[in-house]
Amino acid sequence: MSRNTESTQRGEKDQPISTINEVSSPHEPEDILKIENHHEIGLDLYQQSQGYEYTIEDNKSILRKIDWRILPIFCITQGLAFLDKTAINYGNLFGMKAGVNVTSSQFSWFASAFYLGYLVSAWPGNILLQKYNTGRVMGTICFFWGIICASTAACHNFAGVLINRLLLGCLEAAVTPGLGLMTPLWWKLDEIPVRHLTWYSFNGFAGIIGGLVSYGIGHATGSSIPTWGLIFITFGCFTSLWGIIILLFLPDSPASARFLNNDQKIVAIKRVAENRTGTKNTEFKWEQVREAFKDPKTYFLFFASVAAQIPNGVVTNFSSIIISGFGFNQLQTTLLDIPSSVLQIISLILSGYFAGKFKNSRAIMMFIGNATCIIAACCLTYGPKSQTWGRLVAFWFTGFASVGFSLGMVMITANVGGYTKRQTMTAVNFVGYCIGNIAGPHVVIGEEKALGYPTATKAMIAGYSAKTAFHLGLGFYMWYWNRRWDREALERGEDIDDVDRAKKAELIGMTDATEWNNPYFRYCL
Repeated sequence: MSRNTESTQRGEKDQPISTINEVSSPHEPEDILKIENHHEIGLDLYQQSQGYEYTIEDNKSILRKIDWRILPIFCITQGLAFLDKTAINYGNLFGMKAGVNVTSSQFSWFASAFYLGYLVSAWPGNILLQKYNTGRVMGTICFFWGIICASTAACHNFAGVLINRLLLGCLEAAVTPGLGLMTPLWWKLDEIPVRHLTWYSFNGFAGIIGGLVSYGIGHATGSSIPTWGLIFITFGCFTSLWGIIILLFLPDSPASARFLNNDQKIVAIKRVAENRTGTKNTEFKWEQVREAFKDPKTYFLFFASVAAQIPNGVVTNFSSIIISGFGFNQLQTTLLDIPSSVLQIISLILSGYFAGKFKNSRAIMMFIGNATCIIAACCLTYGPKSQTWGRLVAFWFTGFASVGFSLGMVMITANVGGYTKRQTMTAVNFVGYCIGNIAGPHVVIGEEKALGYPTATKAMIAGYSAKTAFHLGLGFYMWYWNRRWDREALERGEDIDDVDRAKKAELIGMTDATEWNNPYFRYCL
């Protein structure tokens, strides 16, 4: 069966998808060198790169510049997003519930409200990043979400905090999905996993910093502002300051990077063109939206995300309450939450390294991370209640949960061509992220504290197990189609090696073609 026939099976009954992007319609991959497309960022530089071979030293020099200039911005931005949304966790530990006069069930809605706002704004936020300069959009969003975070200290009732959290979720909705979409604009396919998981690991660094800062603020005396309010003000003010830095120093793409000269920009664009998924295209294409909703990968990742984030809704918002339930006081709990963040950082960076170092190891790393979480949640649920430290260590290992989710985002980066399709699948993935996080806080039942919150820990087991099943399904699906496409290529008499196929896939990818419209594309597992 040809790829066009396969496309017909996915819903194109009367009009099969062409082998390349309909906007440009070249007859051969090499014809993209003649295209004028003002929507594809860096296409002009890519056309200039033809016939130009960069050296290993050139590659290392440019990669080093990008790592020093771009990666720290991604890391700190992601860390602040996590820190500000989970400040409610520290606020809860230092009397926020009593300060705003709410019940435990009402407080759970503060965690859910953030993700309701996130749910509404995830797709619009990504469209803003597509249409306009990413540095300006991200910097502006960061500046205003810092103000919203700091203003939480001025809220004194349920309605005020609820609206505040909704607004915070609306603004932060563009951050993690946006950084995921921006990552392949700067790094090559084999460089992406460790960079992507490095900036995502700053969730863990933020957890450590948040714990230490909250511990320090917890010793503050004599302030007219309650301790929980000081936490929000401290985090929010720093975030707004960081937003100004993003505005000044984050470029839209390598094509507009001031720290690269023109020759280096050409090489930087040529490097990422090898990803076969194009760069950034500012034109929103409804045909790619429709294709995304016909693609089974969308649904594997969506349901895996829902399943993953139910446990996450427990851990990120109620870790301090769960740990304090083991019998520790406030300040001890704040410090004992840190090892989970350390394990999260280690697991993310190591799995990212191995996923980039060894071919087709992404799915394996996802399975290892998921299996670790299942074992940890089982120990937490069924371990003897007298084994306080054993159950605490098991809780720390739930930090491995980020491996599967973050590598799921890497799967989108590596295996989805066409900027609008990639953006759509990312948005759908984060809709699942929001649904899981909205549901997660409500499995933490305050009356079960003495029992160790069994409903919450059993929900964690179920979520981790379902996520594992969907990720395995995703890996098998892509493996199956790689084998099938290879067989069909042989039947067509297509006799080219992997290097030539990758080159042709790269050329077609620069037309903003989706992977379904690129006959030379193969999935990275």
